[in-house]
Amino acid sequence: MTNARSILDGQTAIVTGASSGIGMAIARMLFDEGCSVAVVGRSADRLKPAVEGIASDRYLVIECDVRDDVAVRAMVASVDRAWERVDILINSAGLFQTAPLAETTNELWDDMWQTNVNGTFYPTRAVVPGMLERGKGTIVVMSSVAAHRAYSGNAAYSASKYAVTGFARALSSEVRRKGVRVVNVMPGPVDTPIWSEKDTPMARDEMLTAQEVAQATINAMTVSETQVIEDVLLLPQRGLYF
Repeated sequence: MTNARSILDGQTAIVTGASSGIGMAIARMLFDEGCSVAVVGRSADRLKPAVEGIASDRYLVIECDVRDDVAVRAMVASVDRAWERVDILINSAGLFQTAPLAETTNELWDDMWQTNVNGTFYPTRAVVPGMLERGKGTIVVMSSVAAHRAYSGNAAYSASKYAVTGFARALSSEVRRKGVRVVNVMPGPVDTPIWSEKDTPMARDEMLTAQEVAQATINAMTVSETQVIEDVLLLPQRGLYF
């Protein structure tokens, strides 16, 4: 495997959902690999830990709601102005709620779709033209094992993650011959704050960690200069038992 730093060093990245969990872990690893990173979330204060200890010329902290197309376009334009390009987009913003279908409200369904689907579509659409113009770029879509296996009480969430997986695969077919890589990551349960005040399907110490998902994502992005791993299904070693 090619050394990740040799590929990523000097690249510019946008990471949505960077205020916690997988998004923050990926942002920190990209910094470690030599990238300049725009960390994006709905609260600047919550984004500060993602850039702690990083030189100020290597990061941007941007408040942006990825459900808002106008705000997303402005966010991407601000990164372009600062660094003249976006080499990497990590779509990590997401919402996780569960409910039996009969108890799934219109509001829950819409919130899930707006955040998980539109929140992936809007940033991706905003960066693709520049990547195609340069003939190079990497887009990561953070999907879920719920796009690979269906689980009871997960209809809204699973539908949104099947949607973004389909989106990633279709986009890859569209842009791979033009130099743009698309990596669809489908992690199993991850021990992050999304499980706060929720029943967990397995012991939290048996779940994946955000750092493990981040490392698998970086590995897929940097397998070599001439290859790409387009689908990553990452599960805990003991598997899933729910």
